[in-house]
Order: sequence, then C-alpha cells, then structure tokens
Amino acid sequence: MCGPRSRQHPLIVVGYEPGDEHAVLEALAQARLRGGTIVVVAAAPLPDGLLLRLRSAPVGLDLRLPPEGADVVEAVLDLAEREQAALLVVGLARRGVDDLLGGRARLVVLDAPCPVLSVPEPDTSTGSPAPAWAVTMGV
Repeated sequence: MCGPRSRQHPLIVVGYEPGDEHAVLEALAQARLRGGTIVVVAAAPLPDGLLLRLRSAPVGLDLRLPPEGADVVEAVLDLAEREQAALLVVGLARRGVDDLLGGRARLVVLDAPCPVLSVPEPDTSTGSPAPAWAVTMGV
C-alpha cells in the first residue's frame, strides 16, 4: 500500500522498454506536478533526447535496471511496493488501446500496490499526440 513517504515526497515509478517514451514523459509530468521523484526502471537504454529531458527536469530522478533475469513488469511492481510509490505509470501500445489494456499493462494494474495511470501512445500515422484520455485506477 501507499504509505506516509508517498504523501510527503511522491515517488512516481515507470518502466521503460523501447516505445514507452510517451509513458516516461507522462511520469515526468506527474513528478513535476506533484513535486516528487521519478524512478525509471529501464529494460533498454533510453534515447539520448529523452535522457536529456529527464536529467534537466526540476525533479528527483533515479534510473534503474531491472535485476538480472527479472521482467520489467516484475521489477516495477517490486519497486513500487518496496518504496511505497504514489503512482505507477504504464504505456499502452496502440494495439493495447483497443482492448483497453495490453497484456503487460494489465499485469501492472492487477498487481499494483498503488494507483496506476495508463498512457496511450501517440498515433504516428496521423502525427497526432496521444488521445486526451488516460485511465487511472486506484487500489
């Protein structure tokens, strides 16, 4: 469950795999809004531009690798529970928007110890940003 730490210094946790840049940017926006820290559990190297944006933002930043052999979903959930995260942010691939949540995002939502914000990816075929909706689910 979310604890006292999350109310005083909100911790926003997001997992990163290639294609999840939109989720990381939303997690950054949430950390700025809440005056908190963002923890990115990166299963792959972050693109240079994204890394620069994270490092220059006026929020706390912690980049972590999942433990060896661990799935990024498992690592994100473990971290959120252990460090009493205020919010988990997950990215939705276009293919996952049609059935509300893709398989990996669904795993996060079902096992999350705190609220989850799911962020649809931008529509690259039209060049338009992500839809103006996202789903937040609480514990």
